[in-house]
Amino acid sequence: MTRLIKLLYALKKEFRLITRDVQTVTILFVMPAVFIMIMSLAMRDLFELHSSVSINVLAVNRDTGKNADAFVKAIEGLPTFKFHLLEKDATTERIRKRMFAEDYKFALIIREGTSAFVAGESGEGGDKPLELLVNPSVNVQTQMVLKGALEKNLAKLRQDVLIDHLGGILQAAGIDVKKLKADNESPIELRYAHMEGRSSKVPSAVQQSVPAWLVFSIFFIVIPLSNTFISERGQGTLMRLKSMNVSRISLIVGKMIPYLLINVMQAVVMIMIGMYIVPLFGGTALTLGSSPGGLALIAISVSFSAISFALLIASLARTTEQATTIGAVLNIIFGALGGIMVPTFVMPRFMQDLANLSPMAWGLEGFLDIFLRDGRAGDVLPESLALGLFGAIMLALTLIILRRQREV
Repeated sequence: MTRLIKLLYALKKEFRLITRDVQTVTILFVMPAVFIMIMSLAMRDLFELHSSVSINVLAVNRDTGKNADAFVKAIEGLPTFKFHLLEKDATTERIRKRMFAEDYKFALIIREGTSAFVAGESGEGGDKPLELLVNPSVNVQTQMVLKGALEKNLAKLRQDVLIDHLGGILQAAGIDVKKLKADNESPIELRYAHMEGRSSKVPSAVQQSVPAWLVFSIFFIVIPLSNTFISERGQGTLMRLKSMNVSRISLIVGKMIPYLLINVMQAVVMIMIGMYIVPLFGGTALTLGSSPGGLALIAISVSFSAISFALLIASLARTTEQATTIGAVLNIIFGALGGIMVPTFVMPRFMQDLANLSPMAWGLEGFLDIFLRDGRAGDVLPESLALGLFGAIMLALTLIILRRQREV
């Protein structure tokens, strides 16, 4: 009973300290909310199957043949790119200047001899029929999308011209020429993988943003926690508690519970923003998985590891400035490595291996298992155990440091 009273006293003290630092605690809710809104809306079209966004492309047709005109007509039907034709005598230098002046990402030059190339004849000088100017700021993936679309349409046009030349032979062989020349739909059926026997969810920007920035903000609990911890140590509060026979374990637990509740509130608020606020601004609503238990397990595991990590930082730092700086820098590194800021699938292989060292990566994968893959508690158990082990190690190191310091 005495230990329980001491624990309740420690909890009461901690809640009072938190209420005195409302501004810092508020940041834990404002920061992720702003990031979720910005990233969910900014990346909305990146995840939409039928995106309304199109990339503007300058185009110059220097060929006067009908095959080149047919190619222009074909590429104008591309859904992702919008072509803006210039006069045929526009010089390459003029095209470059307009690209940078009006922020065009691409410029396509259809060279003379393109019609001959389509017809199977050699172009002038053996040059390639198309020239694509690319703004250096465009990522490689987008370049490859446009390049692939141009190659596909050019190959399709060459195929149609060849069929026209062989029309009589093909008809005599009983081959339907119209079917050969018809626009071929993609032979690929796109489906999203999900857990066996469970519903599939189409990924959206909000389902990526909410878990990512929620995990990031939970780890930023280091700022208010270290502020109160170091302030107590400087004022002698921790020494007075020690003189009252309040154990280090009771002190640690008394600090963890209030911040665990704050993290739970963060999770609830961020999920509500994803479900109800983001759609008001034109974004896709967040859809939860079908396992509240799994969601609670991964959320508590992330919170436990974050609070334990924050306690270690607070016990090592001598000033709040040190704790804030060290904690913020390490969190940013964890976030960058763990796929919070840059998805891990676009990283080089060695960076993907390094991502496995970040506790934020474990938490993010756990949340994605619930939100996207319709996972259950058992599916997030590996990530939860890893986070629990990380937190236990951080707590053990914290107790060792406090024992050596003899201030608590």
